[in-house]
Amino acid sequence: MTKFTSAAAAQLLFGATILPGALSADGYCNWGPLGTGASSICDGLVQGGEWCNVDQSNCEGGCGGRWCTNGTGGPPSPTPPTPTPPTPTPPAPTPPTSGALTATTTRYWDCSGGACACSYVPTGLTESAPAHCHSNAMFAAPANNIHGAKFYGAAAISESLGGGDWMAEGCGKCWKVTGTSNIDGYMGVETTMVLKGTNYCPPGNPMCNGKPHFDIAAPGFDVLAYSFAHECPTREPEEAAGFAACGTWLIDDTDPDINCNCALFNDPVLRKGCENFYSLKWDNPTVVYEELENCPQELADLHCGYPYPTEESMPETCANNDFSTPATTTEPPPTTTTTTISTSTTTTTSTTTTEEPPATTQPPPTTTITTPETTTTSTTTTPVATT
Repeated sequence: MTKFTSAAAAQLLFGATILPGALSADGYCNWGPLGTGASSICDGLVQGGEWCNVDQSNCEGGCGGRWCTNGTGGPPSPTPPTPTPPTPTPPAPTPPTSGALTATTTRYWDCSGGACACSYVPTGLTESAPAHCHSNAMFAAPANNIHGAKFYGAAAISESLGGGDWMAEGCGKCWKVTGTSNIDGYMGVETTMVLKGTNYCPPGNPMCNGKPHFDIAAPGFDVLAYSFAHECPTREPEEAAGFAACGTWLIDDTDPDINCNCALFNDPVLRKGCENFYSLKWDNPTVVYEELENCPQELADLHCGYPYPTEESMPETCANNDFSTPATTTEPPPTTTTTTISTSTTTTTSTTTTEEPPATTQPPPTTTITTPETTTTSTTTTPVATT
């Protein structure tokens, strides 16, 4: 295992899963074979990323690990999830309905897998580097569904909603969520959606500490300036432009019609997920929610499970969330003939027009820290490989 200097270790992203050297002279953070602080045997592995290894308070209070002082070394062990450190100003809440349950929201998509195993392993990587299934992107709900929802989607959830380090009770649960657009020029449009718990937002993020919070999965909306677990350039480099397409939306400029171009995604599932979230015109509003007894079948069928599938073997329910029409297959054009490939044109909500690539035989490559609002905080966690 390569040894890192302190300077090199300090340059690692917060989403790093196992660090080869201690970041504190006093000890290191460790999760043990079950991926929990309680199961740690202080086997010498420095786990959880730089922030968790600053001191005992970060390790045990924000990361859920065990602070060990017996030195480092030893063989690799299951990778614990990496939580999100505190982020900036919380969002301005939308006035809730009297007597209803309310929660705060943020947005994210950092490509770092998730604590509910709704992930796959990209080609060329190992299971310590899973990526979020593309099917976690927001998609259109069936017409006339019993929840009155416009969209179905996914979110990282706080402990108050059942979130936890690895495969906690909130994984796979669903909530009906209703919020109102809160951006100048688009105020007052109410939208209902159903969100499935597919990741964990830890209490180390103040937005998730001791209260209900949904960190909504939105491809392209991870704010790089605040994300400590943004792994998109290394885990899905072919979609790097799309994943950065809306990261400065309402941050560099308050004009909601600029700084977001969902057309930069190649994959149609990610592109549509980006467009659907953008259409809400939500800048981290407070929402009214209720837990559902059962998830809609369209969400219940989406892939979550460990061991992670590889990109080559992942189910269609990880790569895709649109099963309204059968998948099509297009043979590549022969080199000796001229083949015209019909393409369709789609216009994003930001009025950018692009051509969609033809359907292919390859499934779309599949993918909590989150993005803060213009003046908000964000939330998210990175998944674990086995915890």
